[in-house]
Amino acid sequence: MTGRSTPETVESHTLGPLEAARLWNRVLARQGLAAHTRRTTVEDIANAALGLHAARLPSPFATVAARAADGAIPLSLFDPAVRARLVTLRCMRKTLHTLPLELAAAAHAATLRFRQRDALRGLVNAGHSEASVTAATNALVELLGECGPLFHRDIEARLVAAAISVPVTRLALKLAWERGTLAYLNQTQGWNREFRTFALTADAYPGLDTSLDPGTAVERLLTAYIDRYGPVSIRDATWWSALSRVAVVDGMQRAGIKLVELITPWAANPLYMSTDRFAEFVDAPAAECATGVNLLAHEDVALKAYFETRRRYLGDLAPSAVFNQIGEVLPTVLFNGCVVGVWAWEERTGQVRPRLIPGLVPAERQKEIRAAIKKLTMTLRSGLHCVPAAQVGKDQLTLLSAC
Repeated sequence: MTGRSTPETVESHTLGPLEAARLWNRVLARQGLAAHTRRTTVEDIANAALGLHAARLPSPFATVAARAADGAIPLSLFDPAVRARLVTLRCMRKTLHTLPLELAAAAHAATLRFRQRDALRGLVNAGHSEASVTAATNALVELLGECGPLFHRDIEARLVAAAISVPVTRLALKLAWERGTLAYLNQTQGWNREFRTFALTADAYPGLDTSLDPGTAVERLLTAYIDRYGPVSIRDATWWSALSRVAVVDGMQRAGIKLVELITPWAANPLYMSTDRFAEFVDAPAAECATGVNLLAHEDVALKAYFETRRRYLGDLAPSAVFNQIGEVLPTVLFNGCVVGVWAWEERTGQVRPRLIPGLVPAERQKEIRAAIKKLTMTLRSGLHCVPAAQVGKDQLTLLSAC
């Protein structure tokens, strides 16, 4: 490791408020968050966004809907062929993300150390030996190898019959999942329900490399992050990844990314982005940096990619306008890259209900908000999975709120 406190850069620029805002909208547009850049496949969207935040059930579906060229595209999240190319795992900030396999390999290996540490600490705190959990893991692997994907309660019942207690089984499940031995599968046919099963990763995702060298993984993860979300500050990068400052700066250096340093109105500290992406921005016509109205999901990756520089989308708003008490960003309405309100799914009526902040959207543009709300309402309705209450088993988790 070099131990540098800041990365090397090849040039430096200072951006005024208007130019910085245009750059931020350019970043959003590149993800598909503009009428002229909507994307046509779930995999393309997940790749461009560096994953779909998946800690809340509606988030992946709504994240795709925000970037999709038409309302049918999010439904392909329920297509087995698409699911085979996307994997959901805990990674950045120890939260769930759904990623294409190549990005998932980097995210898994780069963040494995502290996720595995937490799982092992849970084992010790529960008073169970590592040997007992290892034996349970071996039994898990044998069981899933024979039977294929199973609900966790089915796994618990079968291992109890083999004299392995439920608490030990649960610890083994968690540790094996964090290590990449097991994969989590949600086999639902709707965004509002979860059918959680576990399978052997090698069987469910034979193309997923769970043995990537951690140093290489950090380099690849930071390269993708800077490419998708730059300009970012070092504090943005450490918060988003949960890696140390030394790991972030050294990873950027080892990856060989040619960086430009930017001084912006969003933070006192410098920001960094690749020279290639900055050159693209400089050459881009103004029309390519316009994003209009976007309705973003709960914990949308476009907003959660930043910490120190959230002023890029908050402007003069207090964080409490869009962040809840535990730091989650609510489903948000953006207008030209700035937060102008929030929205919620009203389960009773099957409607998207916006709550706009007065004075932030010109009167002549209000119809665009209404059109976007109507479109998202129809898209979310199309992805609902309705199951009679009597058919919902213990392993089928009930509806989680969209906000």
